[in-house]
Amino acid sequence: MGQTVTDVGHSKKELKKHAAAIHCSNTLSLLQRKITNALLYHAYKELMLKDEHEITIKQLCCLIGYQGNNHAAIKEAFKGLISTVIEWNLINDETGSENWTASSIIASVSLEGPLCYYAYSPRMKQLLHSPSMFGKIDLVIQSKFRSSYGLALYENCIRYRGLPHTKWFEMGLFKKLMGVPPGKYDVFRDFKRRVLDKAVEEVNTYSDLVVESECVREGRKVVKVRFKLKERAKKNRLGGGKTRVQLKNDDTGDKLRTKLLGTFCLSEEQVEQLLVEYDSHFIQDKVALIEDSRPFKEGRVQNIAGYLLTAIKNNYQPLKAKSSHTIEMRNAKQEIVLAELKRQIEEIRLDYSAYREETIHQAIQLLPYEEKNKFMEQFYHFADPVINTILRLQRNKYTRENVLESPQLKALLRQFAARELDLLGIFSLEEFVAQLEEKKIVAWQKLKSYDPDHPLLRFSE
Repeated sequence: MGQTVTDVGHSKKELKKHAAAIHCSNTLSLLQRKITNALLYHAYKELMLKDEHEITIKQLCCLIGYQGNNHAAIKEAFKGLISTVIEWNLINDETGSENWTASSIIASVSLEGPLCYYAYSPRMKQLLHSPSMFGKIDLVIQSKFRSSYGLALYENCIRYRGLPHTKWFEMGLFKKLMGVPPGKYDVFRDFKRRVLDKAVEEVNTYSDLVVESECVREGRKVVKVRFKLKERAKKNRLGGGKTRVQLKNDDTGDKLRTKLLGTFCLSEEQVEQLLVEYDSHFIQDKVALIEDSRPFKEGRVQNIAGYLLTAIKNNYQPLKAKSSHTIEMRNAKQEIVLAELKRQIEEIRLDYSAYREETIHQAIQLLPYEEKNKFMEQFYHFADPVINTILRLQRNKYTRENVLESPQLKALLRQFAARELDLLGIFSLEEFVAQLEEKKIVAWQKLKSYDPDHPLLRFSE
């Protein structure tokens, strides 16, 4: 579903899609997702003025990048859109109450020769028109996607453009947003291989975003996922390059194209996309960078196409040669800086542990009497093996009456409470850092820039 449309130079077809329409669960196919956005894009200017809209099949195919002649597939997609119901909740501005609404995506459709007539329900039109919260969907980018999972992930990420990452999605909800039917890919390993990884690869290949998934685990189970977001480097940011037409008529461009197809094993489609989105000199620099690298010369690059695409997207830079003295001085300074950063981060972690311990303790103490007793009974049953071990190994220090004072059991109680109680208000380590004084935030960010995977930046009991 979508919203306001913007045309820029007749090449950029952009659709403002309501957040409620993006973050809704459905099992739309790739073709249905593309058709949904294209129809709204076409109808938007007269959305509230007309009860029925019309578009030629040829126009529709052009908007979604559909080059086949199988109009029966489009007809089947329409039937699916009429029968697919989405639901959403919006807050009433006057009363503050939450209003639940449901509607089919399209109310009706009629194919008459080369023309397609379609209509939206009144409720759907209200949702789709002039959204206050939206994500901008580029129909040109949309047309490149090859799977419904990839397009669904693009839509759910584009809503957070300009932020460092999306919100955390509970896994059950995220699977619904991706259009995964209930009971399918229940094992995360299968979901990751067949849905998540492929969707991320498509977004990074076809869109103007670079995304990276992050997961939260409880034990061995993945319970939440979110995505780091970066803007993709564009050719206009990398220096004015030649147009595709000019490049096709240029000997250098032909040689580059031949090398990309031959040496680097790219497909015609991948080459076309690179030459449109990046300056040819920028691409040539990355080609030269890889060809000069030791792994390439020694034949140790397993996926040469993927290696080049990653180098281009992430703007890999050549390593600069430095004298041994310069390297030693730099390393010595870095060690001093890192040692100080680690000391500051350790202080932050101690503060966070104290904050987290106190917050969970208060949550337990504030439980009603009967609920608290029931909770503690459940915990003692859960922790019985650990309690027995502590009493056996430290019997001179702990008894049944004071065993809860042991650090091991305190930590286990916090883990249990975090899982069983409603502790949604508790800050994560990163959120806690964001509330601190500026110098501590700077220390955190510096260590993250040195080593984003440093164990000090993660928290576990």
